[in-house]
Amino acid sequence: MGSTGAAVLAATVLLIIQASEAILPVASNCCTEVSHQVSRRLLAKVKRCHFQRADGVCDLPAVILHVHHRKFCVSPHNHTLKTWMETQKNKKNTKGIICNKKKHPHENK
Repeated sequence: MGSTGAAVLAATVLLIIQASEAILPVASNCCTEVSHQVSRRLLAKVKRCHFQRADGVCDLPAVILHVHHRKFCVSPHNHTLKTWMETQKNKKNTKGIICNKKKHPHENK
């Protein structure tokens, strides 16, 4: 293989690596499985949370709870989680940990 062929091959490999790095962070932020149980002790430590919708790049509905530097994926149908979310919603000083559903651009505002 000549030097031109090697340069083309190296450039192609570099483009593939850069493209995969651009794709992987989005996919790695998705929950691939959810827990159907969550303890109240864990919920007391939640710093923030958000919903994962089952569309687009993520194909599983989940509530993602952020505790310290970890994330926990919980089923949005979990009774303990629903009760906790309602309690957080009703508190006057919630510290911003209410889980809000993000609207997609195609939804009516």
